[in-house]
Amino acid sequence: MKSLIFGIDMMKNIVFAVALAATAFIASCADENNNPDDITGKTNQEVFMMRTWKSVSFTDSSSEGIIETMNACDKDDTYTFTSTSKCLWKANGKCNTEPDQDEISWSMTSPDAKYVKFLYDYDWYIEKMTGTDIVLRYYYQTHQGDINTWKVTLVKN
Repeated sequence: MKSLIFGIDMMKNIVFAVALAATAFIASCADENNNPDDITGKTNQEVFMMRTWKSVSFTDSSSEGIIETMNACDKDDTYTFTSTSKCLWKANGKCNTEPDQDEISWSMTSPDAKYVKFLYDYDWYIEKMTGTDIVLRYYYQTHQGDINTWKVTLVKN
């Protein structure tokens, strides 16, 4: 009789251990699927719209090299893509005493397009896109015929 009770207790412990391991495995999978920075399965358009983005850099390449043209006080500007055509820009008040904001237009020819019509109404090439940063590049030709680029970096706010 003792061995039967011992066997039942052992089985309960094994079932409990298996259930505990399964729960831990399911919880770890759920954490991966709920990662707010995961862009798996999202279109480029959805990534723009998934959060507010903060501008941190605006560089210009020229014969003088790559030059950072963004003022330090502009590095807190945010962009919230509220729909597939509207974006709320906020200056957040570091350059001025009162916060500036404006609704600006943006668009893409398709949800997964590699170009986005955005700042200055130019077509920006999406050079890099993750759940935490977006790098856009605009190519332009100077009066001398040189091809230069502007590069904008947006990061998760």
